[in-house]
Amino acid sequence: MDSQQDVCLYSRKRMELCGIEEVESFTEEQITLSSVLGMIAIDGKNLKIESFSTENGELKIIGDIDSFYYYTKKDHNEKRGIMSKLFK
Repeated sequence: MDSQQDVCLYSRKRMELCGIEEVESFTEEQITLSSVLGMIAIDGKNLKIESFSTENGELKIIGDIDSFYYYTKKDHNEKRGIMSKLFK
């Protein structure tokens, strides 16, 4: 797999990505991915992984996509730490 990472979003209902190495976690509200350019979080409702090819790193997601963003694992863990402190 090369170091190219592309994202295509269609009407906020379908997303296609390439350069995905691993699906870290997924629920109907959030999917977290490891890509060749870093971690990606996708937030929304009724999210479903339609297909994922580990051979070529292509991933297709359907659902109501609200946002997506890149982050480092350190950033993500710090955000979780703050939230867990607020809601003890």
